[in-house]
Amino acid sequence: MGALDGRPEAEIAAALAEYRSGARPASVMGRIAKGFSESESQAIAAYLASQGNP
Repeated sequence: MGALDGRPEAEIAAALAEYRSGARPASVMGRIAKGFSESESQAIAAYLASQGNP
């Protein structure tokens, strides 16, 4: 299980948006998140949220 598994979808989607915009500091995750569109980020968030409790 990963660190994001089971977290609320909205929380994951917001974090990805913050990484993408640069509002949330990161060394690698910002570059990764910039590779995803808004709809792809939402799909990722939905998947991770469905994976059980953290």
